[in-house]
Amino acid sequence: MASDEFTHPQLAPLFTGAVAAHAIVVADDLGLFSALSKGPLRESSLNEQPWLHSRVRTRGVLHALHRAGLVQRRGSSFVLSELGSELQPHVPIFKLWFGGYASVLAQHVAGTPDSVTLARGDVVAESSSRIGAQHLDETILQIVEDLEPQGAICDIGCGSATRLLSMCKRTRQPGVGFDISPAAVRTAQNTVRDARALDIDLHVMQGDATALRHPHPAVDIVTQAFMTHHIAPDDYCAAVLRSYRVTFPNARYLVIFDTVMPPPSTEGPELFGPGFDYVHALQGMEPRSREAVRGLVRDAGYRCVREVELTIPHSYAWVMQPIRDRT
Repeated sequence: MASDEFTHPQLAPLFTGAVAAHAIVVADDLGLFSALSKGPLRESSLNEQPWLHSRVRTRGVLHALHRAGLVQRRGSSFVLSELGSELQPHVPIFKLWFGGYASVLAQHVAGTPDSVTLARGDVVAESSSRIGAQHLDETILQIVEDLEPQGAICDIGCGSATRLLSMCKRTRQPGVGFDISPAAVRTAQNTVRDARALDIDLHVMQGDATALRHPHPAVDIVTQAFMTHHIAPDDYCAAVLRSYRVTFPNARYLVIFDTVMPPPSTEGPELFGPGFDYVHALQGMEPRSREAVRGLVRDAGYRCVREVELTIPHSYAWVMQPIRDRT
């Protein structure tokens, strides 16, 4: 169950407001305030012009404004709240500082943006590692330990491999990690050396989670943390998960950790969730619903034997077994 820390009475509004400050700039660029000032905006109209080509982004902006109390849901429509109406004459202030000086603000954040994703990968990796250490890692370790590994543990998207090493230490099993980032693989070599000092066989190599080529028959448990929502559309994601059955032919379990789309009824400020939803919407991605993930698991040929709600809001672990053909 999500921790109360994520709805902290002072910090949650601070974070949600920060997300909304940027969403206000994008909303004005999209013409959303003009549209909302004329009356309710039907959610179904986002599939029509002029919103069609920016549908995912527009919906993400509306949800960010909704979480900050600037927009309300009325049935299947969005309407300006009283606070949202009061905001309108002050939108230029937000556009001046958060829009006009966006590059100046970004320049003073450490790290170099990726030329394709525009994300600062090193900042993402470092921050994610700290969030994981505080809120996730012990739960992940316990889930894997409960499976009583009988062979190597593989972590797809292992980053620095510190979590993989912890899993190997806890279970006294060897490990193999894959990450698409050459920088992450180089950093992980420090973890590999730490593993050798502990007499743990650990290997980390570069590999694309969607195109792992060579079979690894020694692997018994496969884990993948907070990556599946990046693999789209659904049929492609199912094909990727299905391919793991070939890459890891003897693996008994595939364990996926991911964040899902919050229910439409979700309201109010929160740490983490509003940022996750909004940034992915700007990237053109809509996280899957919890039900959609369950369907994806079935389509990929797995049976979910355990679902665990994590402390991070709207996040779960799914422990899956491949459905073996009966011949």
